[in-house]
Amino acid sequence: MTNYPPIDLIDQIDPLNDREGFLTLREPHFGASATACLFGEHPFMSAADYWLEKVTGVPQQDETPQMRRGSHLEPAVASWFAQEIGFAVRKAKYMYVRGHLAATPDYFTAEEENADIVEIKTTAKRIDEPERYWVWQVQAQMLCTDATKAYIVWVDASMDIQWTEVDADPDMQAKVWTFSKLFMESVATETMPDWVETEARHIIAMFPDASDDALEAGDKGMDLVHTYWSHKAAAKYHDEAADKMRDELFTLAGNHDALTDEGTVICTLRPRKLPARFDTRSFKELHPNLYLEFLSEPMTTRVLNIPAKLKKVIEGTN
Repeated sequence: MTNYPPIDLIDQIDPLNDREGFLTLREPHFGASATACLFGEHPFMSAADYWLEKVTGVPQQDETPQMRRGSHLEPAVASWFAQEIGFAVRKAKYMYVRGHLAATPDYFTAEEENADIVEIKTTAKRIDEPERYWVWQVQAQMLCTDATKAYIVWVDASMDIQWTEVDADPDMQAKVWTFSKLFMESVATETMPDWVETEARHIIAMFPDASDDALEAGDKGMDLVHTYWSHKAAAKYHDEAADKMRDELFTLAGNHDALTDEGTVICTLRPRKLPARFDTRSFKELHPNLYLEFLSEPMTTRVLNIPAKLKKVIEGTN
């Protein structure tokens, strides 16, 4: 059995009242809610996203209406669950910190000792079993609190309440501890772990101002360039072909708003209002000082470009 360090208790901050303070409180630790990203099972955050957030201090995901909805509905769902299951629950008061790992459970069952975690979720989907990233989260929460069981409680698009019990899994928790520890060590050294899969946006954020020297990438680089531009050229060809078919469909329909085949609608061509467009050029001419006042600071980014001669060679080999 893994020997984990003792648990520290820190007073929680309500994210609805002070989101910035809530994020600041969690900043030095690996948060239990991000656990699934370590194993590629978080639908909204990759390990590289979370690494950048920890290194830069800038959240990679803004607070969404769905997140605020969940926070507002949480007490009602907890009360509903307590009535359904027949025992009381109590709001968690503390952030539980164990070494580098931190958890902020939603609720506990009422007993002061050996209490079970109650984690509340809301989702716009219809689901019959808990999302995998919720399971990873409660395993990390149980690791941080020494709880042996968690209830995952959710209300989905059916507007009905569901829940399931999750027992502490020592093997899962050992994986959480090992990989989150390696992750936070890489944050401390500001070195992206080699097992974390990155995207272009992560590299651009890490190195917005590229050095002036070139990297000898050899066959690997050439293979990537060849494959990349082959896909881009093919996509352009298919997009242009699709645009021509769209033009023919509009020509065929004329002033009719749909096309049918033996009475079955096969496509519609109905008018749709587009959102009003802000005329930036006219505003700049009429109110130049006000335009400058609201103009954001220029940002540096990096753009991938393949030399034109090499593009032609690649296109000729396909």
